[in-house]
Amino acid sequence: MNMSQNITDKKPDKLEKDKNNFIAAKTIPASFIVIVAAVLWQLEPPQGLELTAYHTAIVFIGTIAAIVANVLPTGAVAVIGLAVYAVLRPGGEASAKVAITSSLSHFDNSLIWLIIVAFMIARAFSKTGLGRRIALLLLSKFGQSSLRVAYCLGIADFLIAPATPSNTARSAIVSPIADSLAKTINKSDTRLGKYFISSVSAMNDASAIGFQTGFAGNLALVGIASAVAGVTLTFADWAFYLLLPALVILLVVPFVLYKVISPETKKTPEAPEFARKELGKMGAISLAEWKLVGVFVGLIVMWVGGKTFGLHSTTSAFVGLSALLVMGVLSWNDIKSEKGAWDTLIWFAVLMGMASKLKTLGFTGWVADIVSAALSGGLEGASSTMFLVAMMSFYLFTAYFFASGTAKVVALGPVIIGALMTLGVSPLVAVLAVAGITNLGCNLSTYSHARNPLLIGYGYHTDSEWMKYGLVISVVGAVLFMTVGILWWSVLGLM
Repeated sequence: MNMSQNITDKKPDKLEKDKNNFIAAKTIPASFIVIVAAVLWQLEPPQGLELTAYHTAIVFIGTIAAIVANVLPTGAVAVIGLAVYAVLRPGGEASAKVAITSSLSHFDNSLIWLIIVAFMIARAFSKTGLGRRIALLLLSKFGQSSLRVAYCLGIADFLIAPATPSNTARSAIVSPIADSLAKTINKSDTRLGKYFISSVSAMNDASAIGFQTGFAGNLALVGIASAVAGVTLTFADWAFYLLLPALVILLVVPFVLYKVISPETKKTPEAPEFARKELGKMGAISLAEWKLVGVFVGLIVMWVGGKTFGLHSTTSAFVGLSALLVMGVLSWNDIKSEKGAWDTLIWFAVLMGMASKLKTLGFTGWVADIVSAALSGGLEGASSTMFLVAMMSFYLFTAYFFASGTAKVVALGPVIIGALMTLGVSPLVAVLAVAGITNLGCNLSTYSHARNPLLIGYGYHTDSEWMKYGLVISVVGAVLFMTVGILWWSVLGLM
């Protein structure tokens, strides 16, 4: 009785301690960010930087720092950042109305709405089961070895990527199949599960490189490219320049992981049988799936031939979503419950608005000049290609400091692109390089992408193992991407 009473008495103390630790983990970094920002606000801006650019940068960097520190959910931090901007008017706005209007200026950004609508279209792949069916069909035909299974899962990710701007959503479709296969084929071979899940993660980013609509950060970069470099990239342009290096990554990285992780199970005759059984449970392809196939094909046609049809890519996305609603594949409740899309709208619009303001006020160019001068001093006399490789090497590892690839490209993309242009790199090549390296950095750490905790949650990796294999994926992928990319872009006359 006394022992039970003692245990019971300790529980509230532990809960209270955990609560206090949680509060400290949030309030300490938040307080530090506010104090540092307040001190910096009182100082004179650095030479060559206007006061409005300096103050706007403080608000923007403070917002990014709060997101990285996970003080609150990203959307909540963005709302606070918007309120701070509207109250303090760091950009020199003449009135309160102008300040709030400026803060909300990117909520009507067509590229952001393309991301939102694509999120909703992606929901149809999980609702109808079409994404899962595609992966199972591939496995039923070609999954006779663990290496082939990895390729089948990767190809499935590539096939649904054009209409799925959420890497996490694609992982949620493909990774359960990988987990089930690992347990079905040989539950005692933990390296088999490690291999399948690591390969799923690697291919998730490779597919995002290949398609403009495969990752929300890609569409952010399209907007940055237009504003900073004067580069316009359509869906077809993106695929033309980037799909080849992405396919090389698809071809090589699963094999590299196969050698590095070395699963004990090489032959997997159980995989096709498993896939056939699962397909049998799913039954014949449903009418909803056929409707989604039709809309999906139509979307690709509209995105590729947008100029011919006189359709903006966002208009095409709305047409596709409208078709899914009219045909009953998606309901309005599906749209309302797509929390990821609405969350993205809030924080993306706020951060893109601030980033755009920094470009207008000259902060982005000022930082780009400093970075390019430092790099020029360290690599005096180097070619523009060498500068490109050096800058991308640096940019890859900045993923350790961000919990979101999209937040990373919004914060650093304009600076990196601007610096590369100053160093003589073609504006288009600078944008294409940033596109690839942004995605490849998402595997480096356990926190560098929202998808990673989902994949680690299957229990095959420790945190240190994830980061070890993530380093292999990211470095090998970056070397392949830059090598193939530079060669391909040279052939096209871009270098």
